[in-house]
Amino acid sequence: MKHFNWTSLIFSFVLASATCFGAAANSANSSADSKPTITKQFSTSDGKYQFSIDTSETPDLTQWVDNELAPVVQQWYPKIVQMLPSDGYEAPTNVTIVFSQEMRGVAATSGTRIRCAAKWFRENLKGEAKGAVFHELVHVDQNHGRARRENPNAARAPGWLVEGIPDYIRWYKYEPESHGAEITSRNFSRARYDASYRPTANFLNWIVGSYGEKFIVRLNAAAREGKYSEDLWKEQTGKTPAELGDEWKQQIEKKLAAAGDTQPNSATDQEKKSGWKPLFNGKDFQGWHVFKMDTVRPGWQVKDGALVCVDPHNAGDLCTDEKFDWFELELEYNISQGGNSGIMYHVTDEGGAAWATGPEFQLEDNKEAKDPIRCGWLYALYQPPNDPATGKPLDATKPAGEWNKVRLVLSPDKCEHYINGVKYFEYNLHSDDFKERVAKSKFAQMPHFAKYDKGYIALQGDHGQISFRNIRIKPLSQ
Repeated sequence: MKHFNWTSLIFSFVLASATCFGAAANSANSSADSKPTITKQFSTSDGKYQFSIDTSETPDLTQWVDNELAPVVQQWYPKIVQMLPSDGYEAPTNVTIVFSQEMRGVAATSGTRIRCAAKWFRENLKGEAKGAVFHELVHVDQNHGRARRENPNAARAPGWLVEGIPDYIRWYKYEPESHGAEITSRNFSRARYDASYRPTANFLNWIVGSYGEKFIVRLNAAAREGKYSEDLWKEQTGKTPAELGDEWKQQIEKKLAAAGDTQPNSATDQEKKSGWKPLFNGKDFQGWHVFKMDTVRPGWQVKDGALVCVDPHNAGDLCTDEKFDWFELELEYNISQGGNSGIMYHVTDEGGAAWATGPEFQLEDNKEAKDPIRCGWLYALYQPPNDPATGKPLDATKPAGEWNKVRLVLSPDKCEHYINGVKYFEYNLHSDDFKERVAKSKFAQMPHFAKYDKGYIALQGDHGQISFRNIRIKPLSQ
């Protein structure tokens, strides 16, 4: 690696043994439904560290373990040990990794045993799977429970530091090219030194740049020995972790500003001059209410700078306090797997529900949602043309779990729908075509539907979990 001199750590790693199958699989007396034990056992070339990876419950992962994971474990565990030394400490020499079919989450470490959730790993083999195991390997070497096993009263290191150190080594030593712990305007709201994992990794990388790598080693050694204290920070830097965290965050802000990268839910001076204004401040529900209520129900929350529908059973449709007529609206949404939501406009209180007056820009997970009306369509009224490449209606959405960008332009003459910069279609709210389509739809039974040229903007909150951010509007002059 660029940042370290690994000369003393070069190994000619050779697998000590191939995948072995337990005796139960070979025994003629074994029952027909018994499963073979599939364990890969290997060691470093000097024999100092031994590893065992069990895929008995997940034989489909065996090839990936053999070809992808085992070489990483074999090569990097000794490097991790070298990066986190402490006086008189010998790292564990036997590490076991087990892939569990029933486990939920991602992975967990207990002593020298790492458990991995098969479902998550299957979904991330081409992404973060190896990095997740790497993180757990650091936990094995950290061995922060060692002191407490000998002394129940030994000091505990804070969880944010326990998780932050493995992520620091992962993102800045093992896979720095991925920039996985980078802080940008999009995730700035999570830039807290004690947020754990990636944010703390970024903070620790800044600490290393300011105070040197040895400080991280000292912090980890103190935690391993049950002697961690915030006094260590003051001794080394003259500041508390919180004070350092503020300094780190300020420097990120300056860096983003210098690069012209604004924070989420804000507008640049130029954008403000052009007429754009945020509809969501990233902090609270100022400017919003649930349809026909003066407040916001508990199903809506503000998390990490986003409006989040966490419980569609107790949320309702979230409406702007202000009413708008003709405008350009932009926002980003991140929908759950199988999720279904929407953006309604010109919503008034005359209807029994928000959708009884306001046409809906449909939002959903196109892959898993059951509703045949797809994302970006004007619900039950307009859909994009077929994509020649697929023979199906145009689909520019990203998968569930990723942020997508919506642009909705409403004017008296023309309305336009965009997803991720791709125009889907246009229509005119006052045209005969629009009126004919409404007359043939379920909305024909709703006397107030699309009858108003001014109303609330509403975010649907009763069909699934979804997050919204960077919600902004630009009124259009008539």
